[in-house]
Amino acid sequence: MTNSSLLMGGLSIRQDQVRLWAALSDVFVDNAVDYASVARNLKGYERSAIETAFFVDVAPACYSNMQAPIPPIWTAFDSAWLAETIDCIHEARGSSSLRRLRDRAFIAYLRYRLKPEWQCIEMALDQ
Repeated sequence: MTNSSLLMGGLSIRQDQVRLWAALSDVFVDNAVDYASVARNLKGYERSAIETAFFVDVAPACYSNMQAPIPPIWTAFDSAWLAETIDCIHEARGSSSLRRLRDRAFIAYLRYRLKPEWQCIEMALDQ
């Protein structure tokens, strides 16, 4: 991600990355999504970095909340939990070629399934 490799507003790289993930995780809560608020929290990030974070990092960690009959997360994801979960996903991908292959297929599915949500994010970013 281009922006997560830079310092923004005095924040460390890690804090910047977690801030990006936390903003995007709001799409997966069991509540009406305020896309304008999500977009405000994404200001300063490049569109390609946002898209990669959404589909490759956040969606694999949070998608199950959208699928649960009674989703456990309905207001906001805990940013510490989110960062730890995404780190575990990255670690698993790094240590297993089978996991990388599985995740590639899962991310392709998420790009298809979450296309409407991504389009709402893009529209909010364009305003």
